[in-house]
Amino acid sequence: MRTIGIDGLFNARATSASTPWLIRTGAPEALSAEGVSTLRTLGVSIIIDLREPSEIGASEHGIQVRSVGIYGAPPPQTGRLEDVYETLLRERGAALATAVGIIADAEGAALVHCTAGKDRTGLVVALARLAAGDSAEQVVADYVLSEPDVRPVREPHALALARELPATERDETLRLHLASPREAIEHALAVIEELGGAVAYLTRNGLTDAQRAELRRKREAAA
Repeated sequence: MRTIGIDGLFNARATSASTPWLIRTGAPEALSAEGVSTLRTLGVSIIIDLREPSEIGASEHGIQVRSVGIYGAPPPQTGRLEDVYETLLRERGAALATAVGIIADAEGAALVHCTAGKDRTGLVVALARLAAGDSAEQVVADYVLSEPDVRPVREPHALALARELPATERDETLRLHLASPREAIEHALAVIEELGGAVAYLTRNGLTDAQRAELRRKREAAA
């Protein structure tokens, strides 16, 4: 995926600069009218919000939104990044597959986001791209691009949170909120492989054969 400029969004990347089938970003509450126009030009027909209800702020852009709470609970504020990803993959497969299915069903491009656009978004995008036929290395190369865009936006929140924690927990907490290290997504990909691979995992959790075929069609049409 390539970095793309959309006014009012951060950490934004798309499968194509002109005709994407998938766009990933951070939270869209600051999306401007110009940004909305850009999304419409790119063919975005749906926005998939992976946050929990308590995280969602007001946003008026006129594009259809589907909410899929990936955690199913308030998001963790502390913990090891790899453990968070593994827990989601092992316990929240139905939610992850639902989000991927919405990407498949989108008439045009789907925009997927959470708060920072790196963790929940990272897992959904990884699963969608793997099911569509992209390689694990392509997924890793995309994932590691998030940190430089996320850090300046999310660092004040992360630092304030870390200051309230014991010193032994601070580094891991900052990593959870700000970092997108290669080893974290590689761990998630290893868990996906252990669970049978992306296609089997998604199918077991509700993705249909037609949706899987549509993901591949979307990727091939954009190639």
